[in-house]
Amino acid sequence: MNYLFLYTELAGYTVTCLQKFAETYPGDSIHVIHYPVNPEAPFQFQPHPGIHYYDRDVLGMEGIYEIINKQNIDIVIVSGWSDKIYNKIIRMFDRNLSVVLCFDNLWKGTLRQLLLLPFARYYLRRLYSAAWVPGDIQADFAEKIGFGAEEIYTGFYATDTGKFRKMGMSRIPEGKRRRRFLCVARYIPEKGYDLLWKAFIELKKEYPNDWELWCAGTGVLYDRRTLHPDIKHLGFVQPQEMGPVIEQTDVFVLTSYSEPWGMVVQEYAAAGYPLILSSAVGSGTVFLRPGENGFVFDSGNKEELKEAMIRTMKMSESELQKMSAISAELGMAYDAVNWVKTLKQLGTNYGRKR
Repeated sequence: MNYLFLYTELAGYTVTCLQKFAETYPGDSIHVIHYPVNPEAPFQFQPHPGIHYYDRDVLGMEGIYEIINKQNIDIVIVSGWSDKIYNKIIRMFDRNLSVVLCFDNLWKGTLRQLLLLPFARYYLRRLYSAAWVPGDIQADFAEKIGFGAEEIYTGFYATDTGKFRKMGMSRIPEGKRRRRFLCVARYIPEKGYDLLWKAFIELKKEYPNDWELWCAGTGVLYDRRTLHPDIKHLGFVQPQEMGPVIEQTDVFVLTSYSEPWGMVVQEYAAAGYPLILSSAVGSGTVFLRPGENGFVFDSGNKEELKEAMIRTMKMSESELQKMSAISAELGMAYDAVNWVKTLKQLGTNYGRKR
C-alpha cells in the first residue's frame, strides 16, 4: 500500500508516528509532501528508508501530481482544507483514489461557520471519503460537515507516549520538588506568553515564593521576551533533548489564547505533569480533569491564572504526586501505536483496490 500525505508543517510527533508506521509495515510506502520547516519550530528529522519527504514549494502542483502517478499512490491524507494547490490536485483525482481529510478546527457556531456550513457539506463531502481528527470536539465538526459516524476517525494527533512517560519517571523524586513551572510553546502572540509572564511576576510580588518559570521555544516574540531573575528562557529544545528539562520542572502551563488542540499537552501529561491550561486549549478536554490533575482558567483571565498557580504552589507533595499519576494515565489516550492502526485501517477501508 502506498500512502501520500499532503501536509502543512511537520512536527516531531507527526514524524514519530510516520516512523512507527514504517517500522510496523515495512512493505508499505509513505510519501510526505510538506511545507518548509518553520524557523519558529526548527525540528530536526532523521531520515527513514520507508518514508519519502518532499518540499511542497520545490515540487509545485505538477511535481505533486507526478509523484502521485509515478509512485502508484493508493490513498491520500490531506492536512486541512485551505491549501489552494492541494485543493487543485485533489479535484484532479479519479474516483478510484480516496482522500481522507484531517483537521483540528473546532465548531464554535459562529456566524461565519454557519454561513459556510452548506458550502462545506456540498464541497468537502464530494472530495473526501473520510475524516481523521484529533478528538471528539473535532469529530462533532466533522458530523456537521456531513461525515457519518463510521467515516470519522480520531487520534490524528498522537505521539510516542512511552518515550515521554519514561522521561517523566525520573521527574520530581519523592520529597525533592523543584518548584518550577514549565511552558513549551512558540514565542508567538497566540500562545499567551505575555499573560503568563505578567501573572508570574505579579505572583512573585504578591505571594513571595521561590518558584521559577522555565519557557522552551522560539519565535517572533523571542527578542521581546520578558526578562526576570526567576524566568528562564531555554530557546528551542529538540524533543530528544528535553529529558534534563523534564527532570528539573514540576508543573506544565499553557496559556494560549487560541489552541484548537495543543499536542504538547498530551506529551507532558504522559510525562506525569500536573497541568494548568487555558480554556482555549482543545486537548484539555481529553487530558485535563479540573481539580484532579490540574486546573483550567478562562482564556485571557490573568487573575484566574494566578489563582491556579497559587493553588498549585500550596499543594503538598502527596497531592502533586496524585495529580501526576492521573496525568500519566490520561496522557496515554492517543499514542503512536493507535495512530498506526488507524492509518492501516484507513488504507484497508479506502485504499485503491488493485
